[in-house]
Amino acid sequence: MSDALLRRPSLLALPFLCLGLAGCGSSGSSSGQPSTMQTLGNVLMFQSTTPPPPDQLPKDDPDEQFICPEVIIADGGAAVRAQSGPDSGSLRHQISILNVARECTPTGNGGFRLKVGVEGRVLLGPAGGAGSYGATLTTLVSRGTTQIARRSARVGGTVASGQGGVDFSHVEDGIVVPAGRGDVEIIVGLGAGAATPARSRRR
Repeated sequence: MSDALLRRPSLLALPFLCLGLAGCGSSGSSSGQPSTMQTLGNVLMFQSTTPPPPDQLPKDDPDEQFICPEVIIADGGAAVRAQSGPDSGSLRHQISILNVARECTPTGNGGFRLKVGVEGRVLLGPAGGAGSYGATLTTLVSRGTTQIARRSARVGGTVASGQGGVDFSHVEDGIVVPAGRGDVEIIVGLGAGAATPARSRRR
């Protein structure tokens, strides 16, 4: 997933195009006509040899500065495991989050539509065997103390006989984040660890 945004050239950057070019003048010719560099600048910015009227000049788009929030894996929420005893040989299985991603579509004034993806793996331990294994994945989106969305889903997979594990993926879509003040946090976690929103890892 990509959250890269296309940006048009800044109006403040173009006048410095003259720097380093021989014969570049800061004003029009003695005849009152635009200089060659001024004409070139107009073509690059406005696709015309003359600039449009001031009230038709492009205005800064606030969404150009939009940055899609990172995804945080909650402390204690990166993995869940089941075992019959305290030693490592008693591990039956482990379900882990391996990678997370997000995609934001700005809706204006700082609001956006959010999609969160999680990739993980079910891994059998020494005491495990073929079967279906799952855990609850929680996705929490908040701004300050305000909870915007909380989604829960069952993730995991079926490990066939002779396999050591199986991968899984899950996508939460259609989360609408309204415009507002303050940073937005996106937190994911497995099992009970999902309720601990302390920053552990970011992607």
